[in-house]
Amino acid sequence: MFKFVVLSLSFCFFSCANMGASGQTQKFKTAEEYSKSKEFKPGKLVIIQGPTSDHETNINILVPRLKNYKYIVESPEGKESFADEYETIGAPVIHWKIEKINIKNLEPNKDYTLKVVDEFRGSNTVVDTRTFRALDVTGYKARFAYASCMADDYRFTEVIDPMWAKMQSLNPDFIVLNGDVVYVDSFEFVERQKATDLDIWQRFIDSFNRLPIYHWTTLKPIFATWDDHDFGTNDGDRNFTSKQAARSIFLGFFGGKNIPGVYQLENESVYFSLNAFHQRMLFLDDRYFRQPNKEQKEAEKFAHWGEKQHNWVMNTLNSEPSPAWLFNGNQFFSGVDLSYKESIQSNNPVHFQQILEDLKKVKAPVVLASGDIHFSEVMRIPSDKIGYETYEFTSSSMHSYTGSGWDNPLRVPGAFSKEFNFMLINSTSRDGGLDIDVESWGLANKPYFKNSFQVRK
Repeated sequence: MFKFVVLSLSFCFFSCANMGASGQTQKFKTAEEYSKSKEFKPGKLVIIQGPTSDHETNINILVPRLKNYKYIVESPEGKESFADEYETIGAPVIHWKIEKINIKNLEPNKDYTLKVVDEFRGSNTVVDTRTFRALDVTGYKARFAYASCMADDYRFTEVIDPMWAKMQSLNPDFIVLNGDVVYVDSFEFVERQKATDLDIWQRFIDSFNRLPIYHWTTLKPIFATWDDHDFGTNDGDRNFTSKQAARSIFLGFFGGKNIPGVYQLENESVYFSLNAFHQRMLFLDDRYFRQPNKEQKEAEKFAHWGEKQHNWVMNTLNSEPSPAWLFNGNQFFSGVDLSYKESIQSNNPVHFQQILEDLKKVKAPVVLASGDIHFSEVMRIPSDKIGYETYEFTSSSMHSYTGSGWDNPLRVPGAFSKEFNFMLINSTSRDGGLDIDVESWGLANKPYFKNSFQVRK
């Protein structure tokens, strides 16, 4: 009897191995066919479409360091050409490198194909294939998904895929990632304040291999800035020893060649401007130049952004009258002052007052955007602050630790969600100001909140 059972189980193991869920036999290629395969399904590599205009885009690809892939762009008409590989970023301590390509002469509203080709031993294997589009920046409406705080911690495994699937289903034109896109100093791998160059590389690679957005078949332009955790350490500031490496790695994944008149990355840290849709979007760096929060003997005048970045913000805003967004990792306004909560108002009150005074002089209306706090809200900023009523939109978290939140006297009634969520924003430039429709989306089948706002000076 014992031998009969063993034989039966062995027979079932080999005969049932090719059975699908429906009980039907699945067909597999032979081992030799697998070994000689020359084309693979999309999504194998980490691929990020970065700064993009209506005629040009930058794409960054994480590849094995010994590979020298070729990048072929296929037009909607089927014409193929090689992409311009202009930079490679890597380090001796890792097995990967980032290859950066720039693609010009695009037309908006047309689908292009990027093929990643491995010519190893003459195989011409298509390792990965993605579709992408230029971004029509000539109109008046910016339709984008807006998110922050993306922990790859095991406790969020069940929600990571459906959260990104929800964003994908809403089909935004582009995506804004406003900090904590990687938790370098999670409680699993890297001690806070001690991240090395290797730690930052490894945690970016870990996270990007896990999150679906970097494996979507159809790429979306991503515009990103950082906050403390992707900078490298909790509540990080100018004294962080690995900040140069952090900058190189972050821009390796998200940066690109400047696009005249549209995208301009400044020479220091990671701050940049996007001039599109008859509005400006300024993405700010709240870490690289920042005065430490603790043990401040004197509150510096430009403690949060540094003087050079502060002046760049105001000069850029004053350079033309179109309305603008300011994206900053942590909040501008406190709403409520808590010892464990970061904001410009709480941590750097002297600089905060300087920002308000300078914004009063800016001709164009400005709206504020932030993340960090692990819930989403909209704050109404009264007219006595910068001379007209405006709003601060805080989107957090995509998937990260959360609690019950707190009451905020500046909060627009009902504009609050502590569930995993991101914002879908339609920002229309009209009559010298902005008409803004916002929805907070997550795992539910309807928005957690939706509102419409107008900002005029």
